[in-house]
Amino acid sequence: MRLLPRTLFGRIVLLMAGGLVLAQLIGAAMHLAERQRTLSRTVGQEFAQRIAAIHRAIDSHGDAERQALAAQLSTPRQRVSIVATAPAAATSVAGNSELLARLAEALGPEIAIRPLTLPRIGHFVFDLHFELKSGGWLHIEGSAPDEIFAWPVHLFGNLALMLAVVIVLIWFVARMTVRPLTRLAQAARGLGEDLRQPPLPEEGPSEVRQATQAFNAMQQRIRQDIEERERFLAAVSHDLGTPVTRMRLRGELLADEELRERFLRDLDEMQQMLGGALDFLRGKAADEPASPIDMVALLESLVDDREEMGRAVSLSVPSAPVRYTGRPQALRRAIGNLIDNALKYGQRAGVALQADADGVRIVVDDEGAGLPEDQLDKVFEPFYRVESSRNRATGGVGLGLAIVRQIARRHGGDVSLANRPSGGLRAELFLPRR
Repeated sequence: MRLLPRTLFGRIVLLMAGGLVLAQLIGAAMHLAERQRTLSRTVGQEFAQRIAAIHRAIDSHGDAERQALAAQLSTPRQRVSIVATAPAAATSVAGNSELLARLAEALGPEIAIRPLTLPRIGHFVFDLHFELKSGGWLHIEGSAPDEIFAWPVHLFGNLALMLAVVIVLIWFVARMTVRPLTRLAQAARGLGEDLRQPPLPEEGPSEVRQATQAFNAMQQRIRQDIEERERFLAAVSHDLGTPVTRMRLRGELLADEELRERFLRDLDEMQQMLGGALDFLRGKAADEPASPIDMVALLESLVDDREEMGRAVSLSVPSAPVRYTGRPQALRRAIGNLIDNALKYGQRAGVALQADADGVRIVVDDEGAGLPEDQLDKVFEPFYRVESSRNRATGGVGLGLAIVRQIARRHGGDVSLANRPSGGLRAELFLPRR
C-alpha cells in the first residue's frame, strides 16, 4: 500500500501539514492534561477548606444541634449528616489522595479521616467520614460540577481555525516551491519534441534556478549540435549526389550488358542505402509542427494509394471520426512503412484503426512467414535484417522499421511486432493521447 502521494507537491503538503497537526494534537493533549490537574488541585483545595469549616462548626455544637446544623449546611452537591459509626478503614482507595493531604492539613493530624470515595482527575466525587471530638462521625459526600472539567470547546475551535490557516499557507508555499520544478519536468518531456521552445524563466529558490540555468544551457547546446548536423547532412546529400550521378552515367556506357546491369544494381542499392541513412538521420532533426489529424482519412489515403498500384490491402476503421494531434507527414511515413513491409513480405496487408481514452492504435497484419521470436525486437535496429526471411533481394536496407520506431517514440508512443497464431506478422503502432 502506497502511503505517500506520488507528486512532490503532495508529499510536501502531507508531511508539513501532518507534522503540524500531530504537534498541535500533542500540545493540546498536554495542555488539557495539565488543565485537568490544575482544576482538580484548585477545586480540591476549595472543598478541603469548606469541609474543614463545616467540621469545626458542627464539632463546636452539642448533640441536639448537630443534626439540624448538618441539614442546614447540606446543599444539592454536598450532603452533610451525623452518623454514630464509620465504615472500617480500607487499605487503599482509588482516586486522588491529594484531597486527603489537604484535609489533614486543615483539620490537624488528630482528626481521623475514613474515605470511601476519592475524586479522580476530570471527575470530582468524594465520600468521606470525619471523627468528631464530641463523639460520632461527620459524613460528607458530594461532587463538583462536571462543567468545570468539561473539555473547552472554544479551544478546539481556535485550534481548528489555526490549523486551517496554516495548512492553506503550507499549500501556497508548497505550490510556489514545486511550480518551477513542474515547469522544468514539462520542458524536459517536451525537449525531444520541440528543441526550439523558449528557455524557461530562471526563478524560484536558488537550487531551482541553478537547475533551470543548467537545463537552458543544455537545450541551447543540443539545439546547436542539431543545427550543425542538419547543415552537415545537407552538405553530404548535395555533395554525394554529383559523383553518384557521374557513376550512373559511366555505368550506362559499359559495353558488357551483364556487367552493366550488375554495376547499376549495386549502384541503386548503394544509393538506396545512402538515401535511407540520410533520411533516418535527418528524421531525428526534423521539426515538423504538430497539428490535428483525421486518422481515418489518413489511413484511407494510404490504403487507396496502394490499391491504385494493384496491391491487396484491407482497412477496418471506426464509424466515428478519430482525431489525433501529431506530425502528419511523419505519421504518414511511419504507417506507410508498416503497410509496405506487410505487402513486401506477406503479399497482403490488413490495416485496422483502434481508438480509446488512452490513445490510438494502428494494427497492420500480413500473411507472410513471420519472424523468429528472438528477432522481433532486433529488426528495429538500423540496418538490421533477418537474412532467412528478409534479404536484399526483396529490397530495403533495414531502416524502415527503425524510422517507424523513431517517429512513434517522438510522439510518446512505440511500435511492436508479434507473430500471429494463424500465421503472419502483426505490427502495432501505439500513439498516446496528450
